[in-house]
Amino acid sequence: MTTYRPMPEYQTGPMEVGDNLYAYLQWNGGWGISNAGFLVDDDGLLVIDALMAPSMTRDFVDTMRGVSQAPFRHLVNTHMHADHTNGNQFIKGAEIVAHQHCRDEMEAAEVLAAQQAATREAGDRGPKPFWIQQAWWDELAEVKSTLPQTTFQDSLTLRYGSTEAQLSHHGPAHTLGDSMVYFPDSKVLFSGDLAFFYAMPLCRGHMPNWVRICDIIRDMEIETIIPGHGPMGGKRELQDMQEFMQFMVDQTRDCFANGLSEEDAAKAIDIGDWAKWPEAERKEMNIANLYATYRAESNEASR
Repeated sequence: MTTYRPMPEYQTGPMEVGDNLYAYLQWNGGWGISNAGFLVDDDGLLVIDALMAPSMTRDFVDTMRGVSQAPFRHLVNTHMHADHTNGNQFIKGAEIVAHQHCRDEMEAAEVLAAQQAATREAGDRGPKPFWIQQAWWDELAEVKSTLPQTTFQDSLTLRYGSTEAQLSHHGPAHTLGDSMVYFPDSKVLFSGDLAFFYAMPLCRGHMPNWVRICDIIRDMEIETIIPGHGPMGGKRELQDMQEFMQFMVDQTRDCFANGLSEEDAAKAIDIGDWAKWPEAERKEMNIANLYATYRAESNEASR
């Protein structure tokens, strides 16, 4: 097991990480508290992710407008989760870009929400999810689902003057439609939720493939990684997360192979010092996701 590293202090706000390239971090990276970023060019801004609550996105927009008044050209959604896409409507004028699976997942979530709303009385929003803070819940009533207009399959390059933003997708991982945004000139990667630093990652896609993607990232020429949650870091922090996920993949596979239930697997798997990470309750969620992965693989193999 890796050595536990406590989360270093950092501030909510912008930090220049390359030539006209900024990370926008939010302390402390917990449930719903994600990071974003933006690239400034005379012809417009490239924005990476749009945050959770309207007040968060408005603060983010004010920050960008403090740097440049150029129009928003593109907004990249690194994946479908609300803490990265709820603010889409407030990045006005931007062409929203995402992987095709990201759009598909957002569209499916939109349909499901509409079906659930149809079963409730007018004005009833249903129960508040446990991870959403009450202040956000009150704000979220004004959020309108805003889907990506442009999608890609494997890769896409956006050019801002001489600066390239290289978007890539390497299969299901945190979700089915994760993208990362690489700036080769600055050696900076905006990973979206392909990286959680100093906190427990959460898998809703395919953790074994996510481990493989970490190897891809570690082979890239990168000096700085902006994770979806947590402080900026680099390959050491990525390796910390990868070691945890490899441990979970191996341990959970053994439990599944030995016929343990998910509940018994959760009791049997001791994550040691990793339990000190914020959001350690995600351990059981990750086990459930891995069991679903192994069931699907077992069913496929038996056909």
